[in-house]
Amino acid sequence: MDKKYEHIDIKNDKVLRIINSSFEVFAKNDIEKASTNAIVKKAEVSRGLLYHYFKNKEDLFQFLIYFSTKFMVDDLMNNLGFKEKDFINRIKEAVIIKCELMNSYPYMIEFIEKYRSKINRGNLKKYVEELSPGIMEKIYTHNLDFSPVKEDVDIEKMKMVIIATLGEIVRNHWELRKDTEKEMDIAKIKEECDSYAEFFKKHFYK
Repeated sequence: MDKKYEHIDIKNDKVLRIINSSFEVFAKNDIEKASTNAIVKKAEVSRGLLYHYFKNKEDLFQFLIYFSTKFMVDDLMNNLGFKEKDFINRIKEAVIIKCELMNSYPYMIEFIEKYRSKINRGNLKKYVEELSPGIMEKIYTHNLDFSPVKEDVDIEKMKMVIIATLGEIVRNHWELRKDTEKEMDIAKIKEECDSYAEFFKKHFYK
């Protein structure tokens, strides 16, 4: 936790209610129209408690940017099996972890999407790297074995194709979730990812 936010007890139920309610209110409204009254009402806490942790609405907004990004990074790092040596399987695993998180915290994801331009001036990857140095390299290189890849395959281009394709699967299911307000079907996503994984291995591997 950033020292600036050490006083915020994110394990406290009331604090978590404030955070989740804030994601929803900010996701559904512009910053100017996002009301702290709506947040405390939805969270069922007092205004005094909100202002005990946050100086004002802008302070709360900046914390949400930090929390949403840091939370996603920590969730990924804690749940991703770095013992997996196959790149395709590693990315599949990361995709499922992300989808489960998106189901659990839909308004956090909508918040990030809506205010992406305000996160470190729009450079989300740079901000993630600042919060957790080396995470991108670890996900895409640590303990991976590329020896099964055909000699004439450009590994970096292969990585980009796989990441983009599986990422598109997630985006399609996320758009469907927003339209239907139903949780993403994790089993269906796994099935689609497995299908593409077989395709990739057939064309990229020996």
